[in-house]
Amino acid sequence: MHALIATDGSDRSLRAARRAAELLRPADQVTLLTVVTEVPGDDAGGFEGSVYTPEEMEREWNAEMAEAREELERTAGALSTARVDKRIEVGEVAGTICHVAEELGADVVVVGSHGRTGLERLFLGSVSEHVVRHAPCPVLVVREKHHQKEP
Repeated sequence: MHALIATDGSDRSLRAARRAAELLRPADQVTLLTVVTEVPGDDAGGFEGSVYTPEEMEREWNAEMAEAREELERTAGALSTARVDKRIEVGEVAGTICHVAEELGADVVVVGSHGRTGLERLFLGSVSEHVVRHAPCPVLVVREKHHQKEP
């Protein structure tokens, strides 16, 4: 089984990856995916283009890529899977996840969920909901456990 796990390196994302690894044992192959949503300097200007110099744009891009690699390393370190591939893509998160899943022929896509409902989801959108509706394979949405306060 080939599992595609989308991650942003956050604690919530790490917990989702760990839980997915438990539920999907044994996965023959795991691909970790992080999506960079903005190219530095792309929207930093007006009609004439970016206000960044090429050197500043390169420095910002290198920082973005370093952060993305750290996110993938953090997540890979949290898994005990034998084979883990790491991938960075640039684009819109939900659509990119679906595209990569199709390209890889993934058997399952794993995404975390913030558990938003109602108006909050309407205004904020939902990556997990989009992936569930458009992925070319089954999707495992790992929700954060919500602990109720005891009196």
